[in-house]
Amino acid sequence: MPEAAELKARKTISDALKCSLDAVGPDADVQTLPQWDSIGHINIILEIETELGRKLLPEEIAGISSVADVARLYMHQPASA
Repeated sequence: MPEAAELKARKTISDALKCSLDAVGPDADVQTLPQWDSIGHINIILEIETELGRKLLPEEIAGISSVADVARLYMHQPASA
C-alpha cells in the first residue's frame, strides 16, 4: 500500500476518533482501537465522505474495518476527485 494513502487513512481515522495519529498505527483496526465503536465508525465514514467529496456505497461502508480498508478507498479514487 502506498505510504501516502496509508498516512491519509491514519489521519482520517485519528481525526474522526479524536485520538492522536500515533495511536492509529498502520495495522490499526476496529479490534485494536477502543474508540472505534458504532459512533466512531459513523464519524470515520463521514470523514471519508468529506475527503472523497461523495457518499460511500453501502458495500464500501460495510467493508471498512481497518486503516488498510480506508487507504484502499483513497487509492481507488479518480484523480479528479
